[in-house]
Amino acid sequence: MNKALGLLLAVSALSLPVALTGCAAKSADKAAEKAADTAAAPAPSVSPAPSTPAPSPSKSAPGPDTSVLTTLPSGVPKTTAPHEPTDDFSVLTTTGQVRVAGACVELVTDKMVWVLIGPPAAGLRAGQRVKVTGLPDPGFESQCTGSPLKVTTVTPSE
Repeated sequence: MNKALGLLLAVSALSLPVALTGCAAKSADKAAEKAADTAAAPAPSVSPAPSTPAPSPSKSAPGPDTSVLTTLPSGVPKTTAPHEPTDDFSVLTTTGQVRVAGACVELVTDKMVWVLIGPPAAGLRAGQRVKVTGLPDPGFESQCTGSPLKVTTVTPSE
């Protein structure tokens, strides 16, 4: 079946220019006939148009900009080494109440919920009010809801 399809496409591709050439020739013949008919017909009478001032010439559009670079710059573009997304974040300290839901240890603050990651967060209990210092880690994948925070220190808060 693939051979038949390939053959059909090849024949179609070869016959397309011939078909288009035939269409163009017919179109040219019709245009020539129309021009001959128009030449044989009497010219319509034309009455003079009321005199109106000719539009004043406007400023012409500027020509193409010839100062465009036509060559590519030489050399290799400068690149930087990839870095962890956490490189873009600063260490932060926040205070809130601990919420434990299954394996998720979360810190609920006034503004958001943090998913606490790391050994310092492992010993926290639900309901504790704590002050946490850590680094946001948006690349951390978890089933928990909240923004991941790699905890460096945890201290009780009042």
